[in-house]
Amino acid sequence: MPNGDDAPLIRLCASIDGFRARYERWPTRVRIYPEALECVRHLLTPAALARLSAQVTLVPDNSGAIIAEDDSGGSYHYGQEGFTPTPPTPNTWKWLNAFGSGDT
Repeated sequence: MPNGDDAPLIRLCASIDGFRARYERWPTRVRIYPEALECVRHLLTPAALARLSAQVTLVPDNSGAIIAEDDSGGSYHYGQEGFTPTPPTPNTWKWLNAFGSGDT
């Protein structure tokens, strides 16, 4: 389990990847605890944050969890399910190009 400064971002990406792998579609929102959301906002480049925000809504949630979900009842709870054994291609981390130029 990630425990470094980028752990909330890695967990966010893992939640989205798990959802995408399970349902073969993007979640519409990710519920994320406020401290993790702030961390993600500081870690991502402006381009990556804009790309992410255009794809999913990040919803502050005080439950302490990171859960990707949609309006059809699909959900993926990173804290309970961890990393998906077969991530989608591209995985969310690569799609975001989180620490790069944001051009890919």
